Amino acid sequence: MSAYEFFPGDGFDVALSPRLGISFALENDRPHRSAGNSAASGLQPGTSPTIVQPDLARYTTAGGDIMPWGEGNDFPQRIFKLYNKSTIIPATLGKVASMLTGRGIMAVLEDINDDGEEIDRPLPQNDPVTQEILAFITSTMMSLYLREMAGDAAWFFNGFPEMIISKNRQKIVQMHPLNAEECRWARMDEFGNMPYVYVSADWPHTTIENLNTKRVDALDPHRWDRVDWVRDSSFYNVVYPISYPTPGTRFYSLAHHYSIVESGWMDVHLAVPSFKKYLMKNQMSLKYHVKVDKDYWKELWGDKYTMASDEEKLKLRKSWIDSITKMLTDVDHAATTLVTTVQVSLDGKVTKDFVTVTPVTDSMKDGKYIEDNLEASAQILYALNVDPTLVGYAGGQKMGARSGGSDKQQAYLIALEQLSPFRGMLIEPLEFVAEFNGWKRRFPNLRFRFRDQKIIATPEAKAKTKPKDKQEK
Repeated sequence: MSAYEFFPGDGFDVALSPRLGISFALENDRPHRSAGNSAASGLQPGTSPTIVQPDLARYTTAGGDIMPWGEGNDFPQRIFKLYNKSTIIPATLGKVASMLTGRGIMAVLEDINDDGEEIDRPLPQNDPVTQEILAFITSTMMSLYLREMAGDAAWFFNGFPEMIISKNRQKIVQMHPLNAEECRWARMDEFGNMPYVYVSADWPHTTIENLNTKRVDALDPHRWDRVDWVRDSSFYNVVYPISYPTPGTRFYSLAHHYSIVESGWMDVHLAVPSFKKYLMKNQMSLKYHVKVDKDYWKELWGDKYTMASDEEKLKLRKSWIDSITKMLTDVDHAATTLVTTVQVSLDGKVTKDFVTVTPVTDSMKDGKYIEDNLEASAQILYALNVDPTLVGYAGGQKMGARSGGSDKQQAYLIALEQLSPFRGMLIEPLEFVAEFNGWKRRFPNLRFRFRDQKIIATPEAKAKTKPKDKQEK
């Protein structure tokens, strides 16, 4: 008989040794190993930037022209499956995406008031360019873009929005969100450019030759002539890549929260409920320990037992075990009393219990691993850069005592400030659209803000913010 029982799992394998009192959590391979961020810098006036070519053979896959996302070219797919085993991560990343989108985007004119303060003014409503801008940013497709790109920014720190160009190549008429997990960079060319993005819903089980794999031209955001380059090209759709740069990556950014996987806290977070599930399924063997003296059987059955064959004795003992097991575990027998014989010595000083039933302490019931799981949950929230009060975390001795409304409000406002770079990622392609469509020629100070970011300085708002004494004067 093996010294342990082995239970394979999706994220990790579990081995339990009741005899030795040791449990093992064996880690499976990680979803990510080596990846990178886009290194293409495009042409600059007068010269090209310095580009150090990586060893492209490292990244070559069956597709040949694909820069794989993770060693198996399946990092987004695997991290999605891994994170969805958690009760915390998907919901929290959803909250981050929701905070990124806020109440949507508005167009304003950036200005300086008489006091030298930066303010935002509304666009002139009767201007046809204003109507064009408002139609674009309030469209259903723009709402879809924000939701999809906010999710990709929160989960992967990468996004691949696609821009649709008009037939006369004078306007970008639509921003279409490509799913980040379906996008892969093409290999760099000899100039360090990354000219294409391959799109497929079947990664990693596909190649670029597959009919379901689409190739889309990609714009280098660092190009100084990017507007003219797009206008002079022959394509009608182009990807404007966005990413939050992370050190040590080259083609795909690596989200900070992936540290919960590499640090091992993800294993702790997932291991505790797996152990609890196993123990609950096997609570019959963990609930009681029944010890029977060898002399009990002849006291119970007399000659029926002592005169029986070994096979008949075993049958009698099994029948007794079945009855005791039913009594200890069956709810209908909850009030049943177990009566056994006690042997007393002739002097009355020594007693001998033939049967002893000892409840086995359930370490899970006693909360032995609860603190570990709470600490793992806290570490996950730290990695996600989310204040625990925003998600109702009730860990530690105070159990969420500092999770009132004012705490949540301050945490939310702080979170919005910290998410500013990611909000800038979402707005960046829209800034390019404004440049390409000529909106900035008409309004050089045109800017895009999130509605929960600033108050437009209208005359009415200005009057409300004046001190009462000045308003009366």
